[in-house]
Amino acid sequence: MSVNAVVSPALLPEGKLLYQNDFPIRWGDMDALGHVNNTVYFRYFEQIRLEWYLQGGFTPLNSDSSEGIVIVDNHAEYLKPVVYPMHVTIRMGGHSPGRSSFISTYTLTVDDVLYTRGSSRVVWVDSREGKSVAMPESVKTLLTQTEGETGE
Repeated sequence: MSVNAVVSPALLPEGKLLYQNDFPIRWGDMDALGHVNNTVYFRYFEQIRLEWYLQGGFTPLNSDSSEGIVIVDNHAEYLKPVVYPMHVTIRMGGHSPGRSSFISTYTLTVDDVLYTRGSSRVVWVDSREGKSVAMPESVKTLLTQTEGETGE
């Protein structure tokens, strides 16, 4: 989904805004306490991350290619409880690119109110070799270009 809309900086993830999408909370996402279970937020972040990955033209993770992404560190800060039937917007940002990884950041908002922040370290790997590989140059460029640059 387009990331061109004007959004309050307080609702944006750290780093360069890479991707966003909206979706409804499912009844089954909640736990016995009546709010979205803490582990489900990581599924939301995963969904947005994979949508960004595929929209970027990278090889699907279940293809014949051995290169893909893994997460080696995951965090969430739960600011307000999310409950059914809310409709959420999740935004993904990125910063601190290295040879094979970068930090992805996330915000989960409902009606322009921040409910959750998160982050992950995304690493490019060769699954056959079981080790990290250089991150695509296009991702490094995307993460380091400033407002107004096209990277071309």
